[in-house]
Amino acid sequence: MPKIINRTEETVHIGNIEPHPANPNDGDVAAIAESIRQNGFYGRVVVRDSTGKILAGEHRWRAAQEVGLAEIPIERVECDDETAMRILLADNRTAEKAEREPEPLADLLQELEQTDDGLTGTGYMGDDLDELLDDLGQIPGSEVEGLSEKPLEEKAIQDLSILNLYAGIGRNRKLWGDGPDVTAVEYNEAIANAYQDHFPKDEVIVADAHEYLLQHFDEFDFIWSSPPCPTHSKLRKNFSVPNGADVEYPDMRLYEEVLLLQGYFEGRWVVENVDPWYDPLIEPQRSDRHIFWANFTIPSIEDIERNAVLTAEEFDAEAHEKSFGYDLSDYGFPSSYPKEKVLKNMVHPKVGKAILEAGLECELIE
Repeated sequence: MPKIINRTEETVHIGNIEPHPANPNDGDVAAIAESIRQNGFYGRVVVRDSTGKILAGEHRWRAAQEVGLAEIPIERVECDDETAMRILLADNRTAEKAEREPEPLADLLQELEQTDDGLTGTGYMGDDLDELLDDLGQIPGSEVEGLSEKPLEEKAIQDLSILNLYAGIGRNRKLWGDGPDVTAVEYNEAIANAYQDHFPKDEVIVADAHEYLLQHFDEFDFIWSSPPCPTHSKLRKNFSVPNGADVEYPDMRLYEEVLLLQGYFEGRWVVENVDPWYDPLIEPQRSDRHIFWANFTIPSIEDIERNAVLTAEEFDAEAHEKSFGYDLSDYGFPSSYPKEKVLKNMVHPKVGKAILEAGLECELIE
């Protein structure tokens, strides 16, 4: 039975190995090169010991040349001719036939596109994500030209008292209009200042939103909470942690807020977060790529238009600001939470409007 007799690992000069003349696959070297620029060179190229010819990883070798690497890690294998051909063919065929579950792939790509670097270095582009969502029946909307929808002051919500927790710059609040009495709580002072300037009639409080909720929940008619999501995120667990990020406990304050509102709050409420890497500990409602806990039925948001800027290969902060009516050019945000992240980590204004409307119109869930 053919087999590998011996194998060794080493780092070699990139010119000391060469492609196998029988390799049948051309591959997308440009996409691999972009991944190396973004993520670094990972894995090893497999080389036949007796010939120095590449059996697996030729396209990564070519991409490494393209980006100017002098040395790469390899695995030398000692084998017979039949095994060498099997390795060469299997490397190409398994890559061609690899099946990717569309829904988990779409979830990961949508999370990744909202990071600072977007989809750069993944081999995927915005068009690929759009096609995937189309296949899943989650067609992203066309580009939003501003926010021409009428705000909610025409919906008889004058003097409604709303608590907006983890408020950010208030994109979820953008289409609520001037009718409701909104109290916004945001821990980051620079972000809170931007919120206040854009919504001068709201009361903006720089504080720990989690503690503020506990002390003041019974003072409001409607509560919206969007607790921090990174420790629950599939993206962080599947990409960041394997690449060196610290392992952290999932932030269970998320569930503390859900339980407090379920058990003690008499008004209408919603808690919004990402679809987590684990099975949610309290069953949520799901709509598009969001999950919600609420005491009313969350409307379907799949058909709500999403800004085309979000699915672009490169995030355009200026276009994003203009599209949603923000000007953050005069604000200084900390390096740990730059402007691009502030803009991305917000619920779409139309989603915010649809959910508030549903909260006012739907029957309460017992």
